Parts: sequence; structure tokens; C-alpha cells
Amino acid sequence: MNDSGKALRTGFTTGACAAAATKASLSMLLSGLRVHEAVIRLPGGQCAGFSVTESRRSGISATACVKKDGGDDPDVTSGLSICSEVSLRPDLQDGTVLFLHGEGVGTVTLAGLGIPLGEPAINPVPRTMITGVVRTLLDRYGVSGGASVRISVPGGAALAEKTMNARLGVLGGISIIGTSGIVVPYSGQAYLDSIRRALQVAAENGCRELAISAGARSENALRSVFPGLPEQAFIHYGNRIGKTLEMIGDIGGFERVVVGVMLAKSTKLAQGELDLSSRSVGLDREFIAGLAAKTGYPESTGESILERELVRSVVELIPFRAHEPFYRELAEACRSTCASVIPSIGLTFVLISQEHGCIVCPDNR
Repeated sequence: MNDSGKALRTGFTTGACAAAATKASLSMLLSGLRVHEAVIRLPGGQCAGFSVTESRRSGISATACVKKDGGDDPDVTSGLSICSEVSLRPDLQDGTVLFLHGEGVGTVTLAGLGIPLGEPAINPVPRTMITGVVRTLLDRYGVSGGASVRISVPGGAALAEKTMNARLGVLGGISIIGTSGIVVPYSGQAYLDSIRRALQVAAENGCRELAISAGARSENALRSVFPGLPEQAFIHYGNRIGKTLEMIGDIGGFERVVVGVMLAKSTKLAQGELDLSSRSVGLDREFIAGLAAKTGYPESTGESILERELVRSVVELIPFRAHEPFYRELAEACRSTCASVIPSIGLTFVLISQEHGCIVCPDNR
């Protein structure tokens, strides 16, 4: 629900929209009738209806478009047209679907996404949905052979420039994605799915060491310390550091993980919190003052910490330097929290201050 108590509206993934547009195109092609709505079955078994915003037929091909509606989720692809051009292919084996490149949909150039290299970036679940729609309709109308499907997203190439697609080896457009077909507002599932894809690409392309961070600023800090790591090794966890570490363990094959976290959120991680989500991170004064006392700072330092409002203001009392026991202890506490999730993988923890640089806490095994 939103702040007013009103239930948030769910939406649909680009994959579900592509399957609906494909059904509308092929239905029009086989029946000769214009289609205004396409109803498809989602991976979870429920049915969903989609309004067809545009359709046309030409010979053995037909095209239909569905507008992407992400519901109340802040989905950057909402409002885009997801179009599918379907052509009958009697030369193909019965039920075969050939995926062709379309405007605004990227091309896969790196292994790890479960899609053959050189193919359009239509993820496995959407491919399964689209193939199911095609086979059902061909069988219903008694048509032998297969079909080619060209998914296009006008404006997709420009949008892709604002994403991490290029790092994943998806060039020239967006990916057609979705595992359930449904977008749940603010669930973060799409973001977690993107992390998993990035990790799979890293693993498939030989990365044995990763550098994970919240976002672009902290990644830049890590790059200054670990300049030799390849592009695919740098992964953003947002605030979901625990889930990211779990996925790293599940995927396997990684020998070391460099974990970077900003000083402002390090106190939560140091206390065992693996989800760093919050609109603003306040200072747990008691914890920080206790850490200062534990590491030998005078009582006056602890008293001053208790008067502070922001984590970053601690650097005014204790300079942000690697040899300061306070920061070494804070970094080690964060590293220990992360090690509880992936105990068998080497960990290097990096405490980051945007103004003062990095403090590295290597694995002590």
C-alpha cells in the first residue's frame, strides 16, 4: 500500500507484454480478424488480458503492439510499446519459433544469460511464453511448420544507454525480461533478478573475483583500489547486500569477493543487518561510542559521538585513516557479517568515505 493506505496496482513485465503482442499478431494472421485484446496465461497459471494498441497485417506477416504498464512500480519501461511481428514459416519444423532481431531489443554478446550468443535479448521465461502461444495457435488452426517472431521496442535503444545492459553483454537495446509476468510495486524482485543475471555473466566469463558495491559512486572507489578487475566483476547490490551474497554462494565458482560499503551504512552492516534499505541512515550513537571505547579512544570521544546526528560526522572526531583502530574494527565487524553468509569464499571488506577514500580490511584466513 502507499502512504494513503491505498493498495498499489501491479503491472506486467516486458516478457508478458511480448507474449501478448505475439498472440495478437498470430491470431490476426491466422483468423484474418483484427484483435483488440489478447489474453495469455502467465507462468504462475493465472490469465491476464492486454489491450492491443496497434495492429497490421501484410501477406504472411502481422504485427501487433501492447503498451507496457508497470502498475504503480517506478518501472523505467512503463509506457513503451512492445511490438511483435510474426511470420508463418512452413520451412521450419512444426512448432518451431525463430527469434529475430527487432528495433530496441539488444543483442546478446556474452555468455551467462541463458541465451545463445548473437540472439536477441529475450530471456528464457519470455521465450517459453512466446513459444507456448505460437504452438497453441498453430495447433488450434491446424497449421504446420513454425513461425518467426521479431520483438521490437521503439525507444529501447536510447533507454538501454541508461542501464547496465552493456556490462552484461547486451548491446543496442533493452532485454525482454520477467519470470512471473507480473510486476509487484516496490518488491525489488526485478532488481534482484538483474543482480543474478550480472553474477551469472561474471561466472560464465571467467571472473573468479568480484567487487560488489551499492552503486556507481562506491564502484568508482573500488575501481581505484582494484584497477585490474574486469568490467563484469563489478556488481551493484543496491541495499540488498545479503541477498547478493546469497546468490554469489548459490551460483558458485567465485574464489574471492571484495565488498564495499559507504561509511554511512556500515554501522548497520557491522551490527548484522544484511538489508541496508532505509530512506535515511541515522547514527546509532550507542553502538559507535561503544566501538570507540572498545578500541581505546578516550571517554571524551565517546561523549562527543553521542551528540552527533550523522555517521559521516564521526570523521571529525576520528580521522578516516587505515591505521585508526576504530575504522579497522568497524570494517572487520562488517566483514564478519558478510562472512556469515558466504563462509567458504574469501572476503576483502572495504569501508568507503566519499570524501576521504577507502579503508581495506583483507581476509585474515
